[in-house]
Amino acid sequence: MKNQILLAILAITVLACSNNTEKVVSMDAKSLKVKSHIDAYMNNDSSVAEAIFAEDLELYDQFSNNQKNGETVSNPGGNMGLIEADKFTHSLFSGIKCTTDNIKTYTDANGDVYTAFWSMWSGKGNFTGAETTIPFHCVSLWDGDKISKIWRYMDPSTLQKEIAAYEAVNNSSTKVMGLADLKVSDGFTKNDIKEFMVEFTKFVRETEPNTYDFGYFISADGKHVNLVEKYYDSADFVHHLNNFESSEFAEKFMTIFSLDRVLVVGNSSDALKAKVKGYGAELRENIGGWID
Repeated sequence: MKNQILLAILAITVLACSNNTEKVVSMDAKSLKVKSHIDAYMNNDSSVAEAIFAEDLELYDQFSNNQKNGETVSNPGGNMGLIEADKFTHSLFSGIKCTTDNIKTYTDANGDVYTAFWSMWSGKGNFTGAETTIPFHCVSLWDGDKISKIWRYMDPSTLQKEIAAYEAVNNSSTKVMGLADLKVSDGFTKNDIKEFMVEFTKFVRETEPNTYDFGYFISADGKHVNLVEKYYDSADFVHHLNNFESSEFAEKFMTIFSLDRVLVVGNSSDALKAKVKGYGAELRENIGGWID
């Protein structure tokens, strides 16, 4: 597939250098439709979105780690997926505002029509109380009078933090943690442990993309190590344990350390509960706070 999004951005930014049939216009009929959608979105009104987005809309969030085989993964749900997600942002934030003074429609040499807008999105978190402003860029491809594809560019970290706070209030987070107190076996020094952790950490980074926190902390006397491991869901934790047990690191880990106490915290699945029995883990469920 030709790189339509790149063509659109390049054509808009270097229009002054162009002498072919490509053209950019501001606030034409299609630009005004996009503006009306943004205005309606700020009021939590989905009527314009229902009118201008194709039922099988393809939506691509150009965030990091949202790619597969070198291409951004399309969000599920078509136009209704986008509409429900927009409504959800109003559950997370109040006073949502978007600037609408920079909207342009671009027609390339092949006749493909795009509308792009550059905006500053702002709102106040309903659960964190944090006020935030985020640069937000969006390019839409038209198919007749319907938008068939959208590419969005923004930093999702604020949204992710607000979702974490929302999940905490509703006790709906899928994230789970492993906590343990490890006793260092006789004969092993801090340097021995550091050398082991360099290789073990490299292994986890390369084979477990959803192990998103992986911290080991040693006592002053070098006799105890505490671990804190975080996973996006129970399946990721089970994958970690299976991955560890089948690796070359398992035997050495259990030689260097003995398990004094193991805690598995969060809303664990039955599969995870069964898996950690072999480690003598104590299970604890969420009751407050949040897991980033």
